[in-house]
Amino acid sequence: MKNLFFNHYISKIEGTGNNDLLLIMEFGAEAYTTPELYGILEEVQSQKQLTTLWQHRLFMVGFSISLWIAGAFLCAAFDQPLYSYLFLLLVPTSLLSAILGHYYLRNRYPAFRDVQLIASIIQQELERRKKDASIY
Repeated sequence: MKNLFFNHYISKIEGTGNNDLLLIMEFGAEAYTTPELYGILEEVQSQKQLTTLWQHRLFMVGFSISLWIAGAFLCAAFDQPLYSYLFLLLVPTSLLSAILGHYYLRNRYPAFRDVQLIASIIQQELERRKKDASIY
């Protein structure tokens, strides 16, 4: 049993240690080569686009809750209880899917909140290297 916990912690540490975005945020971009930095910058931008798209979709799912409630009230007003219950059933479903979606995005892309910071760190390092190269 102790081996299982030990292996779990080791794999968690390895996963964190292999995440370039978190390493750049923690220690800076000086240890990476220029081609690696360009690759990481492209990865950051693609992750930013993807997570922004999914956050927008999840926001729309969360926003749809108000539409489901309004639809339930309208169906109840027009004496359609079956449709009213159906719309009310969609409220917790939408809420749960929005919460689970945000939780998934936070776990899948842990550095997403700091993407702007990471991109600026990489840009500054690349500009510094360009200036250093122009001196020689």
